[in-house]
Amino acid sequence: MKRLILTTILLTSTLSPTLANEWSQWRGANRDGVAVDAKLPANLPEKLPEPLWKAYVGEGYSSPVVYKGQVFIMGNEGKQVETCLSFDGNTGKPLWRKTHSCTFEPPDARAGKGPNSTPTVDRDRVYMLGLGGYFSCIEIKTGNVLWSHDLASEFWGVVKSEDGMDAWFPVCGASASPLVDGNQVILPVGGKKAGCIVAFDRRTGKIVWKALDERSSYASPLFANIAGERELVAFTGTRMVGLTHSDHKLLWEHPFTALFEQTIISPVVWKDQVVIAGEAKPTICLKVNKEDDKTSTSVAWQNADLSAYMVTPVLAKDHLFGMDQRSGRLVCVDMETGKTKWTSSRLIGGLGYVSLLIANNRIFALTTSGDLNVFEVNTEKCVPIVKWKPAGEGFNWAHLTVSGSRIYVKDKANLYCYELGK
Repeated sequence: MKRLILTTILLTSTLSPTLANEWSQWRGANRDGVAVDAKLPANLPEKLPEPLWKAYVGEGYSSPVVYKGQVFIMGNEGKQVETCLSFDGNTGKPLWRKTHSCTFEPPDARAGKGPNSTPTVDRDRVYMLGLGGYFSCIEIKTGNVLWSHDLASEFWGVVKSEDGMDAWFPVCGASASPLVDGNQVILPVGGKKAGCIVAFDRRTGKIVWKALDERSSYASPLFANIAGERELVAFTGTRMVGLTHSDHKLLWEHPFTALFEQTIISPVVWKDQVVIAGEAKPTICLKVNKEDDKTSTSVAWQNADLSAYMVTPVLAKDHLFGMDQRSGRLVCVDMETGKTKWTSSRLIGGLGYVSLLIANNRIFALTTSGDLNVFEVNTEKCVPIVKWKPAGEGFNWAHLTVSGSRIYVKDKANLYCYELGK
């Protein structure tokens, strides 16, 4: 019996981190843009190999997630039909496909037809959010929908703005990615009826709690330990907030008024500091202070060289690496001082998008035009390693994914898997 218990403990300690470290949600296992399970070769090839597999997904900016040999993503097949898809990670063979109607169209065509949210996988379930607010819980093995919500019909439309638009729904559609906390699934919804941030029971889909009666954000929330307390850190449509984990009360806030209330980037947390950025504004680093039972914030620094409108920066070696939307350059910022350490050559132009992640001590930057740039994580100077041109149409707004020795790239309509381990 003792041997059996010891074996079980060893297996659990060996397997659990591997499963937990997969790219199973928006921006990876910890929502920080770091591929913690990456096993890419030390010497990267000058050119990418031919794709291991290719699969049709449809339009949209949803990015792939990887869990237990399955790949999950959302797409838009046209004719007002969104799809939830699962593929075999080794072959690209479709495992299941679920569809739902989506009649919502954003007022700005540049926002895309969606879906824009990235799925979140937790244990035996995957959670997916459509552009028009169709929120579903799906069993990963069978593709069966276990529960769902139509956020538009259930919670939105209560209050209209002067132009006739919903006063709480994000103007260009729901884009945040679900966050799992134990047996709760947390999602920005918005409005007085549902609340800006809502927690659903993962088993039944029933609302467990809600917080803040205001417009929700495009940005995806996260949990972090700040100033000795576990907090939910999230953008609303008008401010960055910290909520207590225990009772979801407002701990602190920092106003952030962006054009059309487009709060987009995910929070970036370093020690007791939170990075805020967006819409042609300097990057702001907030210091969260706690004294006795009072929590307050102060601005630790601002950096005008980095205006991260849509691109969430990544952290490494106590430095922030982000994309300045105005210059189209990668910028390295010292988190202690807020000073710029270096800038790269121009990677993008206009309102182009870049998805950033860190894997095996290297920065990967996939541009809208389909260039995949790789840099050293170097805090003193910009050191390019390689520049790849993945297959596809080159319209890459979906976030890059790295898991194990594989890289996943989504172009306008197709998903490509590259194997670098061989």
